[in-house]
Amino acid sequence: MKYLYHLVSWALGITLLSAGHGAAYEMVAVPDGATVTGKVTFKGTPPTPRRVLMTKDKEACGEGYRGLTDVSVVGGGLDGAVVLLEGISKGKPWSVPDGGYTVDQRRCAFHPHISVIPQGAEMVILNSDPVLHNIHAYEVIGRASRTLFNVAQPKFKTKVTRIIRTTTGKVVRIECDAHNWMLGWFYVADNPYAVVVGNDGTFTLSDVPPGRYTLKAWHPTLGVKEVAIKVPPKGRVEISLEFQRPAGV
Repeated sequence: MKYLYHLVSWALGITLLSAGHGAAYEMVAVPDGATVTGKVTFKGTPPTPRRVLMTKDKEACGEGYRGLTDVSVVGGGLDGAVVLLEGISKGKPWSVPDGGYTVDQRRCAFHPHISVIPQGAEMVILNSDPVLHNIHAYEVIGRASRTLFNVAQPKFKTKVTRIIRTTTGKVVRIECDAHNWMLGWFYVADNPYAVVVGNDGTFTLSDVPPGRYTLKAWHPTLGVKEVAIKVPPKGRVEISLEFQRPAGV
């Protein structure tokens, strides 16, 4: 991993863009940082996976039916959720995955399915399939949405980049206009204390400044759960957030 303070101009861009979306985040040392850890769980029976017939580009997408799981539960833990702390204006530096923030279109699916990305950061969009994809990104604003970008990627156009910048919402939904079953998500974070949970729903947020915050879990199908927490200096806070199957899902 590499820290954004090594990338001065990029970090400055993030700061300026964040300022337009709320208070700018400031990167500082956190000598008395704490750890917030826990698990996102699901109570009840998950919805049955949807079955979608592969109708085109079978050399890349496969044949027959594909199961699409909207709610994945492993040992009671909910996969595919994002956990974040709200109310932190200064703290540890952002970290960037090796290769940057990347989403790949592979076997006619988005990999990863869910990503966390800083406000104003660059997303690298790959096409590893030998077919045309058309990535269409929408900012989700309540029940409404607006197009952020719409990019055709023929098989010879294996890489494009776009800046991910929202105006009101935090969630970006990505689809492929050429393959209507393809779906993915970006969660646009204002601070580095935001992670995609593990497959079993577990999470860890490190180097958290002492204070009172809102711990929030977001899931693209199940919505949001949140709780107020108090983080002591150099302490450890363990907490779980539970989702249930809502009516109609």
